[in-house]
Amino acid sequence: MTFYLVRRVAIGIFLLLLMSAIFFTLTRVTPGAPVSVGENPRIHEEQVNRRLHSMGLTDPNGKPYSLPESYVRYLGALVQGNLGDSYQYNEPVRTLLMQRLPNSILLLGAALLVALVIGIPLGIYASTHQYSKADMTTSIVSYVGVSIPSFVLGIYLLLIFAVFLKQTPLHWGFPLFGMHTGGVDDPLDLLIHMVLPVTALAILQIAIFSRFMRASMLEVLHQDYIRTARAKGLAVERVNYKHALRNAILPIITLVAIAIPQIVNGAIITEGIFSWPGTGQLAFQAVVDRDYPVILGVVMLVAAGTVFFNLIADVLYAVADPRIRY
Repeated sequence: MTFYLVRRVAIGIFLLLLMSAIFFTLTRVTPGAPVSVGENPRIHEEQVNRRLHSMGLTDPNGKPYSLPESYVRYLGALVQGNLGDSYQYNEPVRTLLMQRLPNSILLLGAALLVALVIGIPLGIYASTHQYSKADMTTSIVSYVGVSIPSFVLGIYLLLIFAVFLKQTPLHWGFPLFGMHTGGVDDPLDLLIHMVLPVTALAILQIAIFSRFMRASMLEVLHQDYIRTARAKGLAVERVNYKHALRNAILPIITLVAIAIPQIVNGAIITEGIFSWPGTGQLAFQAVVDRDYPVILGVVMLVAAGTVFFNLIADVLYAVADPRIRY
């Protein structure tokens, strides 16, 4: 087990280095520059050159660094924990990420928790009541949920429950934007602001978890040892929820590890729709502003999180099933 962990950590580090090289190259080969003269006659080329040098893109003589040299400089700073400075905010990228990351963790963690609490029981119930009306309804709803992107669902939720609902005689609706209303800073107000973005992010994962849990549970329920347990006269609940569920839940561990980066990807646009001050909104604005250090910082953060959670999933597999040995 120890050798396996060391090997997986080494592979994870290699993957992060490979991804950093790919992401860095993509930002550099993208046509255009982060600063240009444009159509503004008041901006002089000398000012642009000074700005490019302050960004670390050119040497003191104004000559651009080559791609390999730029990457080596970036990698050296990255190893030291320095993600560079934002072009637009003139602040360290690490500072910006630390300011926004707690907000994203709150939103994404709530969405994942809601998806697990609702999706897994739905899948279990559908599998133990196969071909019933509840099973068919769950299947249809899950297909619809999988088909709707989170950002499209977010727009509709925003229009229906934050705009149209306020125009009804109720004259009430969920907040449009942000984490808090005005100067209000209490948990209830935060919870109300979270309802729509969490729903937009959780619906897709609820559909995926329920479908996957149903398929996994049905596969286990048709195994020979389940038939044997039933033939011995064990209670249905004990067979389903003690013997079958324990084995059927194992693939969900990997599914959760895969779902985390998917939720993060959906949050990039969803946070922008709801003006949620997280890393997703920061990344979206960085793409618009061509703020390369921020883009690389967010992408590397997501990549590191993906590698980390996949490693945790592998470890949990061994803990959940003692038969697994590495």
